[in-house]
Amino acid sequence: MESTSTIKKLTKTHTLIIKLVAFLAVAAVFISLFLINSSNHHRRRRPLPTTPPSPLQSFIKKSCSETLYPSLCHTTLSPLIPTSMNNNNSTTFQNILQFAINRTAGHVKNTQTRISANFKTQDLTSPEKNALKDCMEMLDQTLYELEQALIQLGGGSSPPPTTGYNLRRSYGNIKTLLSAAMTNENTCINGFSDLEELDLVGGGRNPQKGTHREHLQNLLTPISHMISNTLALIKRVENINRKRVHRIIKNTESKAVIDPNYVRIVRRRKKHAAAVKRRRNNIPRPDSIVAWDGSGDCTSIAKAIAKAPNMSAKTYTIKIKSGVYKESVLIPREKINIMLVGDGMNSTIITGSKNFVDGFSTFQSATLTVVGDKFLARDLTIRNTAAPEKHQAVALRVTSNAAFYRCGIISHQDTLYAHSLRQFYHECTIQGTIDFIFGNAAAVFQNCKILVRRPVKGQRNMITAQGREDPNQNTGISLQNCTIEAAEEFDLGQRKHFSTYLGRPWRNYSRTVVVNSYLGDLIHPRGWFEWDRYSSLGTVEYIEYRNSGPGADTRRRISWGGYRKNCSEDVVKQFRAEEFLHGGDDWLDSTVIPLFGGS
Repeated sequence: MESTSTIKKLTKTHTLIIKLVAFLAVAAVFISLFLINSSNHHRRRRPLPTTPPSPLQSFIKKSCSETLYPSLCHTTLSPLIPTSMNNNNSTTFQNILQFAINRTAGHVKNTQTRISANFKTQDLTSPEKNALKDCMEMLDQTLYELEQALIQLGGGSSPPPTTGYNLRRSYGNIKTLLSAAMTNENTCINGFSDLEELDLVGGGRNPQKGTHREHLQNLLTPISHMISNTLALIKRVENINRKRVHRIIKNTESKAVIDPNYVRIVRRRKKHAAAVKRRRNNIPRPDSIVAWDGSGDCTSIAKAIAKAPNMSAKTYTIKIKSGVYKESVLIPREKINIMLVGDGMNSTIITGSKNFVDGFSTFQSATLTVVGDKFLARDLTIRNTAAPEKHQAVALRVTSNAAFYRCGIISHQDTLYAHSLRQFYHECTIQGTIDFIFGNAAAVFQNCKILVRRPVKGQRNMITAQGREDPNQNTGISLQNCTIEAAEEFDLGQRKHFSTYLGRPWRNYSRTVVVNSYLGDLIHPRGWFEWDRYSSLGTVEYIEYRNSGPGADTRRRISWGGYRKNCSEDVVKQFRAEEFLHGGDDWLDSTVIPLFGGS
C-alpha cells in the first residue's frame, strides 16, 4: 500500500513539474514575441534621418516667400535644385537669374505661338489688326530685352546665394531691361483696352473666349508675373548687399571707407561737366545731311536713317537742315547710336498727323518712333498736328535708351510716350493736354518747359500719366528744375473753365516726382487726380519738393497714402539724373548733353 501511495505522489509531482515547464516555455515564447514586437514597434516609430536642405533650397524658399507670386516662383526655380545637387551646390545667383530669365523667354515664345494660332481664325477689324500687330511687336521686344539681360549676365561671376554677391556689382541694367520687358505686356493689352473704351469692339464678338483683351490678359499675365518675381529676387539680394555695406562702414574704425559707387558718380560728374563745357557747341561732324531742297545727300530723314550702318559701335550723326519734314520717322532696333541734329527748335521740324480716331493705335501714331538703342537728338521739334478731337496722337514714342537736348515735342493728347528703358530730356519744351507725358520709362526731365494747351470742352488737363505696375520696377517720371505753365493759346479767361492736374496714376505703382520746379497758376489745388480704372491710390508714389509759383501751394493737396510733400533730401536725390538713370550716364558721357547741370 505504501509503495502504491508513493508512486501516486511521484506521478503527481512529475505532472506538476511537466505543467510548470510547459507553462514557462509558453511564457518564454510569449515574452519573446512581445519583446520582438516591441522592438519592431519602437524601430518603426524612430524618426528616419533627414537630409538638411541645400543652400540653394533655402535661398529659393526664403526669396520666393518675398515675391508677389511665391507659388509661381517655386515652380519656376525648383528644377534648378536637382542640377545644383549634381554640381555640388555650386549654383550662383548669376545662374539663378539666367535660369529664371531663360524660362521666362521660353514662356514668351510659347505665348507668341498661341496668340498667332488663336487670332489666325478671328475676323478682325482694321483697328483690331493694328492692336494685334502691336502685341506681336511687343512680345518680340520682350524677347530682345530678355536676351540683352542674359548678355549682361554673361560676364563675371557671383558668389553662391548663401554669401550674397559681389558688393561692387550693379544690377541696374538688368532691372532696367526687365522693367521694360514687363511694360511690353501691358502695352499689348492697352491697345485692346483703348478699342473697348471707344466701343469699337462689340462685347459679344467672341462669346466663347470673352473679349480679345481678356484672352490676351490671360496669356500675358504669367509673363509679367515671372518678370516681377525675378525683379524681386534682385531686390532681395541688393538689400542684403546694402546691409552688408552699411555694416562694414559702421564697424570699421577707418574714416577713409567710402562707398565706391559714390566715388564713381562724383568722378564721372566732374569729367562730364568738363567735357560738356569744352564741347557744348562743337557738334560732331555729320555722317549724312538731310535737306528738303536737295542740298544734302538725302531729301528725307527716313532715307538718311536707312543709310546708317546697323549696330554701329560709334555715334552716326545725321544733320537735318532747316525746314518742315512731313514724314513718320522710325529708328528701328538695329540702328543704334543714331544722333539727329537740327538747326534749332524753331527751324527743323518733323511733323505728322496720325491719330487714334483715324484708325492708328496709340502705339503707331507717333511722328517719331525711337527703338534703336543709345539714340540722341538735339535742336529740332517733333509734332503731331492732329486736332484735340482726334484723341490719342503721339508726337514722340521712345522705346529705347535715349536723350533729347533743346527739342520741342508738341501735340494734344498723349504727346510724349516715354514707353520704356532710360530717357533724359534737357532744356526741352513739351506741350499737350491729356496725359501728355506718359509711359513707364525711367525718365528725367531737366530744365524743361512743360506747357499746357487748351483742351476741348468737357476735358481735364493731365500733365503726366506714369505707368509703373510693379513695386520692383526702377521706373518713374522725374521733373527737375522745370517750368510748368500755360501755353500762350491757353489764356487766363479760358483756364477758368478747365482744371489742370500734375498727373494721374496709370497703374498701381505710378511714380512721379516734381522737384525745384515752377508751377503756374493753372495747377488745381488738389494737384493730382484719381484714375480708379487703372490704379488704387494707396500704392502710388508722388512727391513734390521745394517747388515755387502760385501752383506750388500744397496745403489743399490730395491725402493719398503714397503722396509726400515733405521728405528728406536723401529721398529726392534718388530721382536725380545721375542716380535715376541707372548707369545711363555711361553712354551720355560721350555726348554734349549736360547730364548733371541743374540737377
